[in-house]
Amino acid sequence: MLRITIGIPSYNEGARILSLIRTVFESVLIDEVQISEVIICDHSSDATPKILGSFVSQHPYLPIHLSHHDERGGAASAWNEIFSLATGDIIVLFDADVLPHKECVSELVSCMESNRVGLCASNPICLKSGSSTARAASFISSWLEVIRSRGISQYTVMGRSLSVRTDLAKRIIIPKETIAIDLYLQCRILEMGYHILYREKARVYFIPPSNMRDFTSQVLRSRNGHRQISTQVRRLGINASLWPVLIASVKTACDDPIGAIFMLICSCLLPFYGWRLPGTNSYKWTIATSTKAQTR
Repeated sequence: MLRITIGIPSYNEGARILSLIRTVFESVLIDEVQISEVIICDHSSDATPKILGSFVSQHPYLPIHLSHHDERGGAASAWNEIFSLATGDIIVLFDADVLPHKECVSELVSCMESNRVGLCASNPICLKSGSSTARAASFISSWLEVIRSRGISQYTVMGRSLSVRTDLAKRIIIPKETIAIDLYLQCRILEMGYHILYREKARVYFIPPSNMRDFTSQVLRSRNGHRQISTQVRRLGINASLWPVLIASVKTACDDPIGAIFMLICSCLLPFYGWRLPGTNSYKWTIATSTKAQTR
């Protein structure tokens, strides 16, 4: 029986995290696979620990391990702790504010049957929303989906959801100051000589930012995080080449011309909002609050 560890780093996610936990335990799993534990590494300063504690006490039969810290340690610290505590054969990581498709876990696990596959990337899908920034974020999400379908690049792995072999994860310590922890993990797995796979059907849904502050925080954080690891990306030769990027841009713009227009407008506003927003170059970045709305 293949044992799965579900890892969830959490910071002030009380509005969404219970929906994720319920969805995980309701997931459709392939034969000979079981969820042996859910590890929640929480650094919240709000009511999230109480919400989680109450849920765990009401469901004592669920294998949930809650590790709470009073001080915010950053996403890298949370991933490192999950790696160290995991006892399953495969770790499936989820951001606390996402909602995976019921077959997402199975999709992320089934591709790990080959001994040479070290990490499997999910397909994050932006939920539709009417604001200009949400339309811009949806365009970027669709553009990234096209890029991922054309081969491994620095855009393949997203921290919203992924699976990684536990034995490999335990050999990795992500530096605390790392922003793009997903890209760092991807590079380390490749450096170890293992393959990265992308699973289109491993769908995980997320709420887009509904204001320019949050849109700016996410875009600049991603840009600065990729700059941190640019040397490793060049050394591994996984830079997305210009031609696939252009093709993906044209295709996505043809499919969503309104989204392309909003993306251009929002991109032009980034410098104005960026200088007013602290923390985009820190592992303790400014949290996007508009993406934390409860889904059910």
